[in-house]
Amino acid sequence: MQEVDHLMTVTTAGVKTYSRAVEALAERFREWLNTPVGSIWGNPGWGNILPEFKHEPTSMSHVQVAIENRLLSKLRTDLPELNISSITVSEESFDYIRIVINIPEASLTSVTTTSGDSATVTTTTVSA
Repeated sequence: MQEVDHLMTVTTAGVKTYSRAVEALAERFREWLNTPVGSIWGNPGWGNILPEFKHEPTSMSHVQVAIENRLLSKLRTDLPELNISSITVSEESFDYIRIVINIPEASLTSVTTTSGDSATVTTTTVSA
């Protein structure tokens, strides 16, 4: 499995690519987080749904559970190759949430915001 960086980042060797399967899956997840629903011509239903929660108090556990359930449902539709075993959402700071997605190969952690029209990914890490 090989994935091209969704932002088309260029290095001295050319466009950045991810050849390890877990890195490719993480890149697909980053692309999904940076793509709001309705922004892809021909596939308007594909993309993140986090802006639905931009006015919700993400520090409250019932809101975190609602985000987890919505993410699980949407990611299983949009990125079925992730094979998600669990999702955890917690508040990182005001307007920032930490999303941890456990897949068989690793754990994907992302800190993102829901305050804008789309989720802005600040960091995504992969831990095996």
